[in-house]
Amino acid sequence: MRMDAPTPLFDIAPAVQQSVSPFSAPTGPGETSVSGKSFGQFLSEAINEVNQAQLHADDLTARFAAGEPLDVHQVMIASQEASVALDLAVQVRNRLLDAYQQIISLNV
Repeated sequence: MRMDAPTPLFDIAPAVQQSVSPFSAPTGPGETSVSGKSFGQFLSEAINEVNQAQLHADDLTARFAAGEPLDVHQVMIASQEASVALDLAVQVRNRLLDAYQQIISLNV
């Protein structure tokens, strides 16, 4: 029985460590931080990671259904990882929409 180490879905620790300095904040919209990535790039990478988790789970499920010698727990773990990643992405989207709506409703 071989178990692979889980891979982090959203590994933002290096980016957080680089952007902690008070001098590293972007000065305007569209500008990047010290790490060289904009918010849009981080978001795009996170969505790609969720997509890859979904594709991996689908691939394992199809291979298991076709009769390949896979452990059931590998298939179930991949499926649950993909489900949790999708739930996280939906919750982040909901929070971003709520924040956007609150900003829009502010009276200036």
